Amino acid sequence: MFRITIARFVKRALALFVASVLYSSAAQAVTVDLITNGDFETGNLSGWSTSSTAFADDFQINSGRFNPRGPTRRVDPISGNYDVMNEQTGYGVSTLTQFFAVPDQVISASFNFTYQIVNHYLLGYDDPNQQFRVSLIDNAGAVISQIFATQPGDATTQGATALSYDLTSYLQAGVGSTLGIQFDVETNYYYMNASLDEIAMMVETPATVPLPASVWMMLAGLGLFVGLGWLGRRRARDPVANCDSFAAA
Repeated sequence: MFRITIARFVKRALALFVASVLYSSAAQAVTVDLITNGDFETGNLSGWSTSSTAFADDFQINSGRFNPRGPTRRVDPISGNYDVMNEQTGYGVSTLTQFFAVPDQVISASFNFTYQIVNHYLLGYDDPNQQFRVSLIDNAGAVISQIFATQPGDATTQGATALSYDLTSYLQAGVGSTLGIQFDVETNYYYMNASLDEIAMMVETPATVPLPASVWMMLAGLGLFVGLGWLGRRRARDPVANCDSFAAA
């Protein structure tokens, strides 16, 4: 009977301890990048798709040797060994797109990219006919939100510019779905070239961390310690009871 009581106590103590450790582990989170090959250091467009209309041309990998058609000359990559740049021979739209799966739970989401641009049209930018745009799209290609767009009056030549946007609310609204990032360069008046690099969709999501072996050893030690402690107390009481009974006899 006494052994059963000790076993139950140890079992409850261990259960409480395990529950507390698991609770603290479950509260942790991890941050993942949902964009593949966002720095283009693979030297290709893996993970991305491109399209073009009319006389626009696709985005091309640039290692510093790419010489786009038109007045823009060769330029070094924004960062690392590669970035991408669009080109055209006339009017049209060039797009660079990547879709990604949104986790089932999203704590926060930050979208980051770096761009540089040169617009050779003397009158600058025009919405939407001479414009660089960045959009969040659904799996059918429909625009959910236009994240960024050049505007009339903006500098026609812009060096490497890093931007960051909080897209938490959009990704939380689309948990478990497929969304995409799309870059558009629309040129209906004259040549315009945009370079892109360091593209990332950093999402923080809950994660349960497995208990390491050291924790399981600690749990086993706790059980042994509790069991021995109670057994010692019981033995300490037993001799007193036995002596009283012998004296009474």
